[in-house]
Amino acid sequence: MRIGLAAPGQFHKVGFHPSGVMGTFGAAFGASRTLGLDIDRMRNAVGIAGSQASGILACWEDGTQSKFLHPGWSALSGIAAAFLAQAGCTGPAPVFESRFGLFASHVQDPAYTPDLSRITASLGGVWASRNISFKPYPTAHVIHPFIDALLHLRRAPGVRAENVGRIECRIAEYMIPVVCEPVAEKVAPATDSHGRVSLPYSLAEALYHGRLGVDGYSEASLRNPEILALARKVSWTVDAGAPGRDQFKGWVIVHLKDGRRLERIEPHNRGSAQNPMSADDVQAKFRENAARMLKPSQVEAIIERVDALETARSLQPLLELCIARDR
Repeated sequence: MRIGLAAPGQFHKVGFHPSGVMGTFGAAFGASRTLGLDIDRMRNAVGIAGSQASGILACWEDGTQSKFLHPGWSALSGIAAAFLAQAGCTGPAPVFESRFGLFASHVQDPAYTPDLSRITASLGGVWASRNISFKPYPTAHVIHPFIDALLHLRRAPGVRAENVGRIECRIAEYMIPVVCEPVAEKVAPATDSHGRVSLPYSLAEALYHGRLGVDGYSEASLRNPEILALARKVSWTVDAGAPGRDQFKGWVIVHLKDGRRLERIEPHNRGSAQNPMSADDVQAKFRENAARMLKPSQVEAIIERVDALETARSLQPLLELCIARDR
């Protein structure tokens, strides 16, 4: 997180996926610590990781799925870097700040100067990870508060897909090119990847089903004429009072066919530090995802182990529980 905070927004700007880039360094630091590497070997591990820190966002163009692989490749690359360093392989010490280092190679904007002091400022005293936003929905993060607002309005009598005349969203201007345009692609996404970065489609599916979970963006939903018709009823205008990129706000107005007008503003996305998910919420998300691969008994045992992680003598029992076996 601290490495990314040295140049916020700059990696996305040139087509790099931060999870693929920064995740590799995070995994290298974590694996080095777990292996008990000394400072010199850890430095080498991080230097080696720099040669594997990647993940381009070309998949955004055609809606393919390579982006989903980046966190896994990051974990694999970081662990491999730590083992290589343990075995004596060396890596560049100035991997971040050198003329061919991470920021020179990945940011590439001569008018922008990364703030490298943010990597180490208050290190060990301030934990940047406490500001991570959890994602309750499998969609682009900026869409989340709009989904929360719409699902809240759905609790009112008669707020169902067939009764909706139109849905109006007030949205930050910088979000529009990401989740609202090009319009034809957003109202009828060709793939699940395109659907996940579409405000009109995501709202339509959430309203139609009353939820947006791990089974969202299925082929059946993407081809459902009722959902697609509802997506065409979603419009947007610029919210002149929207906050900056450090806060995601959602503003939804539903116009029903019977003349009613329902409005909801979510100032902060659920899962943020200002609007946190509860432990039960996080566990429920884990259960829903893990159930696809693991036995129910494994899932519950993993939750118990994670809750007791700070007092664990070894990670091995937890890792063994994470292996998918015949159910």
